[in-house]
Amino acid sequence: MPEPLPDLNYHDHITHYQLDGEYYDFFSPDKYMLQEIRRRYQEFFHLYRVNRHHRILELGSGGGFAVEVLKKWSPFFYLVDIPINNLRKIKQQAAFPLFPAVADAYSLPFNKDSFHLVFMAEVLEHLFDPAKVLREIHRVLRPDGNLLFSVPYKEKITYQICIHCNQPTPTHSHLHSFDEKKLQELLIQAGFQPIRFSKNCNKIPNRLHINYLFRNLPFRFWKIMDHFFNFWFDKPISIIGLAQKRSD
Repeated sequence: MPEPLPDLNYHDHITHYQLDGEYYDFFSPDKYMLQEIRRRYQEFFHLYRVNRHHRILELGSGGGFAVEVLKKWSPFFYLVDIPINNLRKIKQQAAFPLFPAVADAYSLPFNKDSFHLVFMAEVLEHLFDPAKVLREIHRVLRPDGNLLFSVPYKEKITYQICIHCNQPTPTHSHLHSFDEKKLQELLIQAGFQPIRFSKNCNKIPNRLHINYLFRNLPFRFWKIMDHFFNFWFDKPISIIGLAQKRSD
């Protein structure tokens, strides 16, 4: 049986996510969530064309689902997360060399102008100060480098009792709700030029398990179906953004 969790201050996000890495299995989502994650990463690398010589950084690597998509290019792939056990497991399972680092997104252990691409899936909504992290990403990106990300779309923030500190805390530790306007403002203020926003994985086929039933459908055909639902029922789970670092 796990040891009782210590009392923690909610703002001690590093200790919180270290404990999450010990108590939550990021590698085995249920079969429906797995398809949502899979389609998200497929869209990432449909919007951004990877070059095998690129240096790429993922913030918040979780269960390492990006590795499956990136293996056909085998780029110079760096992963940053807080739970060290997750990073070890990703490295052990990867089919190509990669470079994990335990670090906090507010202070990345990389030099200025290091990466062609930084991406993060469902991370910004967890950050107390997303603007600060975007500025840090801007620092480590090469001139004209790209940022790729996803966040829940127009999420209603609800509260639960935190298992770590027994205090009211946002469900899933989601601190912010985003739409296109708020994202565009954040990106511009941090020195990025927004290129494209794309709504991803409509809630209706997801809840009806249509995404699971069509799990073997090639991405380009699945995206047509998803676009149809998002056009008629504006309820995507996530919005994906692509932005470029401004060099001015």
